[in-house]
Amino acid sequence: MMLIVYILLLRFSVFIAPFQWEPSGHGILCEMLYGVVGSQSIVAHVIAMVLLMGQGYLVNLIAINYRLSNEINLFPGLFYIWCCCAIPDFLYLSPVLIGNTFFLIALYQIFDTYKNPACADNIFNAGLWLGVASLFYFPFIFFFIVLLAALSILRTFNLQEVLMILVGIVLPYFLTGLYFFWFDSFSYFWETQISRNFGFFEFSRISFTWDVWVKFVLFIGAMAYVMINSNFYLTKKNIQVQKKINILYWVLIAAGLSVPFQIHVTFEHLMMLAPTLGIFLGLSFTAFKPQWAEAIHFLMLVLVMVLQFVPWQL
Repeated sequence: MMLIVYILLLRFSVFIAPFQWEPSGHGILCEMLYGVVGSQSIVAHVIAMVLLMGQGYLVNLIAINYRLSNEINLFPGLFYIWCCCAIPDFLYLSPVLIGNTFFLIALYQIFDTYKNPACADNIFNAGLWLGVASLFYFPFIFFFIVLLAALSILRTFNLQEVLMILVGIVLPYFLTGLYFFWFDSFSYFWETQISRNFGFFEFSRISFTWDVWVKFVLFIGAMAYVMINSNFYLTKKNIQVQKKINILYWVLIAAGLSVPFQIHVTFEHLMMLAPTLGIFLGLSFTAFKPQWAEAIHFLMLVLVMVLQFVPWQL
């Protein structure tokens, strides 16, 4: 319940601060959803908060069930929510936010395959949920790399299991494409899902104002922090936990590899890093002394509020 209060604290500015935002890189399912509820309506904001609440729960479930932390607490979900609200570009019902829901389910499914001889359904479901995520935000298709890495890390390589993932990813595309083909709109599906989302080094022009630099420094600093502290996250962990922590680093790699192939990439793309950053920041704060943890977290909240409100007042 405290996560609800935290979400409201970090996201209430969407109701009063007129930040200019337009969804980017959205897939066919996101297009259909926006056609029903819009992208910046009250309903859309409520859906975004509900999704974020569910995602925070999923992150905590992954961290607790798979013993990623030495202590059981709710810090990973808390910092996942902070990452998803860190800059004004994240405060809306964005395609990445929706896609993260299904990717977290896929991550949970693939984690469950470790030393599990009867896990064909988990492997297939991981691919299936990833395919659904990419129908909301196309670059999630590149997280196929994460699932392949997870299979090679958690299990002995098996071509049949790779094919299971591939079939799982393709199935949502096949069914959605079949639906539009039935209504003689397959060209619309192809244009919306593939053509307008897939490119090569076609970046949007970004005006490098002071707040843009702060956003860049914020996420580059967070990524550098979790990379530098990799040994800390792996220390005193059993082999199973170490393997799953290594998979989380593949999320950062796959998100980076997808950037050159997306047309007009924006700051929203950085939200794909939130599952890894949220879990690792939660692990870090678990080890901090309480007074230091409180002070640093307070400064992080202040920074978020500054980014949300100072540009509006200027």
